[in-house]
Amino acid sequence: MRNRLEYWIRYAQTVRHLKPIQVWGRVLAVLKQRLGSPSLPSLPDTFDTIPAPSKGFQGHDVWNTQKDLQQGVFTFLNESRDLGDVVDWKAADAPLLWRFNLHYFHYIHLLDLEKQVRLCQAWINEHPPGTPIAWHPYPTSLRLVNWSRTRMRTRPIMESAYLQAGHLYRNIEYHITGNHVLENARALVVMGHFFKQKDEAKQWFEEGVDLIVSEIKEQILPDGGHFERSPMYHAIMLECFLDVLDVLPPTHKAHAVILPAVTQMADFLVSLTHPDGHLALFNDSTQEIAARPHDLLERIAGVSGHEAERKTIFHDTGYYAFHGKEVYLIMDGGAVGPDHLTAHAHADVFSYELSIKGEQFIVDSGVYEYQKGAMRDYVRSTRAHNTVCVDDTDQVECWDSFRVARRWAPDNIVFASQGAQCRFDGIYGGYAHLIGDQIMHRRKVTVYEDKKQIQVDDLVDGVGAHRVESLIHLHPDVSVEEWDDYIVLRKKDVTCRLESKAASMRIESGWYCPKFGTRLSNEVIVLEGDNHLPVHLSYTLSY
Repeated sequence: MRNRLEYWIRYAQTVRHLKPIQVWGRVLAVLKQRLGSPSLPSLPDTFDTIPAPSKGFQGHDVWNTQKDLQQGVFTFLNESRDLGDVVDWKAADAPLLWRFNLHYFHYIHLLDLEKQVRLCQAWINEHPPGTPIAWHPYPTSLRLVNWSRTRMRTRPIMESAYLQAGHLYRNIEYHITGNHVLENARALVVMGHFFKQKDEAKQWFEEGVDLIVSEIKEQILPDGGHFERSPMYHAIMLECFLDVLDVLPPTHKAHAVILPAVTQMADFLVSLTHPDGHLALFNDSTQEIAARPHDLLERIAGVSGHEAERKTIFHDTGYYAFHGKEVYLIMDGGAVGPDHLTAHAHADVFSYELSIKGEQFIVDSGVYEYQKGAMRDYVRSTRAHNTVCVDDTDQVECWDSFRVARRWAPDNIVFASQGAQCRFDGIYGGYAHLIGDQIMHRRKVTVYEDKKQIQVDDLVDGVGAHRVESLIHLHPDVSVEEWDDYIVLRKKDVTCRLESKAASMRIESGWYCPKFGTRLSNEVIVLEGDNHLPVHLSYTLSY
């Protein structure tokens, strides 16, 4: 009974942040499933004006090979399955996200034209309009974009693509909001262009462009970051806008909104990219789903002439970066996401990532899977991040796969960077609500590049006895040597010394998940002080 009560309390605390459209939109989506979707559009008499594939589009599949696909072996999320010569599109034992990827068709560019046609025709034969999962708006959006990038022009495939776009137009994911709506909009613009705005395709194009313009104003914050605060989804949405620009007439008025957003987003992207070219893994982010930052930045330069600029302060998204000669440090000091959409949020207030001399030393835990379970809970937890955890309690209440109940943003953020030094300072008061006893966490991080030092100071104030721990997650390739009063960290030819005069130090095991379905054991340094508040923990990294 208690568990059921706790569930409904959390559910209520989650739902109260939603917009009305998210609530009644879900009800409407269920009704559509039960009653059947609205009728599909009538097919045009001819498809003789279909354009050639745009040169701007880029294929991106890091998992599959032509040889495997020809043998019916598909790999997604770093997990392979043999679906047979006659593809078993249901893949019933696979997780939902794996099945979604199967229907995205990101792999279609790896096959020659004949095999593309054969595979797509097989998909069409197995999936009449409205088939669950296959015709879900999100995979439909990605599939249509991928099909448009090929030279497939058979009548059955054109008819199916037209009907799929018409179905998408009638089932835009307004109730999901966020990146889903932008993916829907991109597909509508691309397919409206693909079918030369013929018949209903003109409505798709116009609706898609209007959605892109309106959603940019909400989803792209003034500092250029995507409002879901995931560097990975930021990169995916950036590619989405580039695809739209690629098919939008140069004189279209939407250019005045999309192009400035793209250049701002480019600055954000390069600023949250480590010297080794990998994205920071804050919130739901991995290294392989989005196109590589380098490739996106090259494409942006080609479209706009804009050379992305590394910046330090992103107040709106809450990220703060130091780009030194030898040190790259990126801090998370903002809200976990927009209040109505925290699906990809983690309990990671004041966490950070650190590279020294081009090598990643301190890392975010990343994402293993989206499916509910122990690993999903772990990567979203406060203990999976480089911050302070009190009484083993998460800073915000992440639960289920994509839900967040109670959440609080940090306050009094100050960031200053000048020359070889930077300082971050902020206060987090969420623990006072979650635990009580007026608990407040203040973190100060200072980089002294001239001294080759990074200083982290944590003050946890309040009353009573509480377990306070500061966690430091190391890259799996970092070796650890324990000495009496310090720890030596080594990676390749870079050595770092970690000392703490205000805390005891121990090492425990953790997980590093830079790619979906991949978990690498790593070492986590845990600092712990006296259990009576106030507690002051501090450590110095010298390199």
